[in-house]
Amino acid sequence: MVPIFFFSAVIVSVVLDFVGLILSLFIAVVSYKTWVTRHSLSSSDRILFSLAISRLLMLGLVLLYVTIFFVTLNTERSVSLSAFFLLSWMFLNSSSLWFVTLLNTLYCVKIANFQHPVFLLLKHHLSPKVPRLLLACILTAALTTILFFVLSQTSPFPEHGTSRNSTVFDISEGILSLVTLLLLGSFPQFIVNVTSASLLIYSLQRHIQKMQRNVTGFWNPQTEAHMGAVKLMIYFLILYIPYSVATLVHYLPSSTGMSLSAKAACVMISVLYTTGHSVLLIHTHPKLKTKAKQILCFNKQ
Repeated sequence: MVPIFFFSAVIVSVVLDFVGLILSLFIAVVSYKTWVTRHSLSSSDRILFSLAISRLLMLGLVLLYVTIFFVTLNTERSVSLSAFFLLSWMFLNSSSLWFVTLLNTLYCVKIANFQHPVFLLLKHHLSPKVPRLLLACILTAALTTILFFVLSQTSPFPEHGTSRNSTVFDISEGILSLVTLLLLGSFPQFIVNVTSASLLIYSLQRHIQKMQRNVTGFWNPQTEAHMGAVKLMIYFLILYIPYSVATLVHYLPSSTGMSLSAKAACVMISVLYTTGHSVLLIHTHPKLKTKAKQILCFNKQ
């Protein structure tokens, strides 16, 4: 009997997935209209558009997988179909994470104020290279997915979704190679994202303290804006760190022995991050925020 927690986690995941789909579609449409109107996009908007498209496809894939899962609940699922969903999700997830990494790095070098030579070099040269870096993100995600597939075929662990009864496997060189690949694929993203967010928080807090010393008596609106930016970066880290752990656990070979409830919890954390981060992006982007308010006000009328 499937546990109640599993069904609850699936329902929450589906709701969050649907909301994330709408938000990603909203970001993609607004970015595309800006592109058509102005015949160009800023570096950050190009990344946002790429991120929205990758998340739109990824969340759609999750909805399709959940649908197929419940349709074939009492039957044995195809190994090829399970492998297709896993590899497709891994590619789209890795692409979106690299886009987020690039976006956070761009925000950090544009907003933060440091005098280190490497930081100054990035501040002057990162933005013009965004189109090439977007292509590099896609190629890196594709390479990681292909290597994962090749190593998974040579590693002696049970296939995903072959049967309901999981099999206990022994640690081997093949599995260690697969785990190493997963760590190498996710570790650079994790380090860059956490470092960029932390540097931005530190720089903004330092700037806020300087402004508070210079302004007395009244709360400066600019200080309030900076405080909001600090809070948003903290919210991003709160969403991103559990998501990274859940995604890594889901990819590991040991996930074949996980219960349905544990797998559902990993998916729920992943979808929560994706939807929550989309909300943060809309809230911090002036054009997206304005369009969202216009839609909400129109619906209220």
